[in-house]
Amino acid sequence: MSVKIGYIVGSISSTSINRAVFEALKLNAPEGVEINEIEIKDLPLYSPDYDAEYPQVALDFKAAIAGSDAVIVSTPQYNDSFSGSVKNAIDWASRPWGQHSFNSKPTAVATASIAPHGGNKAGGFLAAVLEFGEAKVMENQINVFVNENVFAADGNFATEELKAEAREFMAAVAANAGL
Repeated sequence: MSVKIGYIVGSISSTSINRAVFEALKLNAPEGVEINEIEIKDLPLYSPDYDAEYPQVALDFKAAIAGSDAVIVSTPQYNDSFSGSVKNAIDWASRPWGQHSFNSKPTAVATASIAPHGGNKAGGFLAAVLEFGEAKVMENQINVFVNENVFAADGNFATEELKAEAREFMAAVAANAGL
């Protein structure tokens, strides 16, 4: 049996540390897990004006969430909160009214930050917004403090401690997805 986990990288930066964490988490996923990025960079800013006729990029985004057994939403910490890119994506997922894509979806939060707390404050705020949309937000979060020593040359995490934390996190997500 395999499960599909969708992964939203909450930074649209070409040098995103959240993308690097995503790549490292993939390397620590258990057998039977397929992980696909659910892209947000092409989503326009949400407006209710779109509710009558959703653009294709938004329909594809909502379909990718629906096609995933679980979703991981990753965010940097900007100004003590999560990124506007993630908020915009959640706004698209929540509309039209009554058609929230995260409703009952097992969802995990990951953060990456150059701050020693790893973005945990942003993760808490993000979890609250996802819970408002009735996502089944997991208690397990991974908050990665990114510095020059966090990644190995192969893209994986450099320390056994962080690899173990990543394996535990990914196993929990997989279990919530039905593996």
